[in-house]
Amino acid sequence: MAQALKHIILLAAVALMFIGCNSHPAEEQEKGVLTFEQVKAVEPSMLTTDEITRLVKSDTTHNKVVYFFDILCKPCLEHLRNELATMYANRDTTQWRFYLVAGFNWLHRLTPDSVGNLVEDTLGNIAHFAKRYRDLLPSLGYDMKDVYMHYNPAWEHTDTGVFTPWANRMFHADHPFRCQYEGSPQLFIADRHGRIAINCIVLKNRDGDTTDRYYSPRSVYTLDTHCFHIPDTQIPL
Repeated sequence: MAQALKHIILLAAVALMFIGCNSHPAEEQEKGVLTFEQVKAVEPSMLTTDEITRLVKSDTTHNKVVYFFDILCKPCLEHLRNELATMYANRDTTQWRFYLVAGFNWLHRLTPDSVGNLVEDTLGNIAHFAKRYRDLLPSLGYDMKDVYMHYNPAWEHTDTGVFTPWANRMFHADHPFRCQYEGSPQLFIADRHGRIAINCIVLKNRDGDTTDRYYSPRSVYTLDTHCFHIPDTQIPL
């Protein structure tokens, strides 16, 4: 019984590795989705995924930190207040550039209508959360010129991963890689040539046999550029 329970816990832990703050069940797909044009009309600074990708790839002068987060994600807020804030404050701006991508996908809130029923004002959400980002980030020491508002209608109710294909478009590595999970936060660190730092992830079952092996973006909150081509190894047991 104990061995069986341990095996179940292991499988659950492995499954959770691929789930982030913004994982959504398939039944949500039938809800309405705002177009990018609608969102842009409310928040003129909003950028598409393609626009952010082009900005990052066109910068061949700086080493790059791309941090995707959203304001309703508790781990994101912890990183923004602590590890990422330390990295940002200590960066050499001649060597490093930060792209802080503030996500608007998956941000939903209910407000009372004229008769008191709770309903979602989708365009109102955009203005509401844009203000929250602008209030929060400067208070934590971030310059808004390093913040990029992002929305992608195709991401809103997808049941497939969005971050792995996005990372593979922005960066390259000596090994094929995929994100360890497909939700917020996402931390990508790359050199000025766009080569991303990666880990080798080895999954093992309860008997110690390898069940999977892949390379994942290295989610270490430090600024360094050495050994980008040599993956670290992590072995979840």
